[in-house]
Amino acid sequence: MDVFEVITNRRSHRGEFRNTPIVDVDLEKIIEAARWAPSPFNVQPWELLIIQEEHSKIELAKLTEQAIIKQFKDKQFLEDNARWMCTSDEEWQTRGDGVLLSDHVTLPKLFQTLPKKLTGNILRALLNNISSLSILGHLGIGKMPAKEIAIQVEESPLLILVVMNTKRRPPGDGGNRWMWLSVGMFIQNMLLAASSLNIGIQFISAPLESDEDREKIRTLFNFGENHEVMTLLRLGYMNSDDVNSVRINSSEFIHYEKYMD
Repeated sequence: MDVFEVITNRRSHRGEFRNTPIVDVDLEKIIEAARWAPSPFNVQPWELLIIQEEHSKIELAKLTEQAIIKQFKDKQFLEDNARWMCTSDEEWQTRGDGVLLSDHVTLPKLFQTLPKKLTGNILRALLNNISSLSILGHLGIGKMPAKEIAIQVEESPLLILVVMNTKRRPPGDGGNRWMWLSVGMFIQNMLLAASSLNIGIQFISAPLESDEDREKIRTLFNFGENHEVMTLLRLGYMNSDDVNSVRINSSEFIHYEKYMD
């Protein structure tokens, strides 16, 4: 694939991976692509922690599970998620943004047997009143999705923590902003290189949402105070291509000369 094909075919992989370790030559290609990401003053404020040992995966899986259970009890977190959830493929295609609910949560079997329109209506009603479900979070409704994602983390062929070294700060008042942008470009290079190799990547954000959990990860892996953990990635060879995604039309975000609301 040429670069444009890789860009448009890249997807976040939320499914299972093949039970095959990532070969060294492919991992080296991903790292080499990341290494050449741009950064202001060429400060290169990034570091990677490659995680392959079972013990470390188990520890990160536990943190992920605990974080998701806690999130299901958080009314604001549920409302923030509901805003970007689509209940059907038709709604998703029409909107052109957000995510498909069924891609993120395993729906109860009851929903899988109902007509699609009825299922969509029920799910939409639930999402519109999702803050009330925080009560169910306290009763343990989050345990099942938390366990599912924790197992994915534990069984991933490879995990990578992307870390920003704040000592490598470019000059100027905007130094922090430029470091964040640099790490973003660093990660994007990894995503595109992986996609070209049929390696899927998923962001595991749950254990990084709170300061408390990020501090646990910092301690677990012996990072110093100048290291800010940016994201956790799970990687593996894909069983199948993730082909579904949507984007808003470019006319909705392009402006000429002056911003037009």
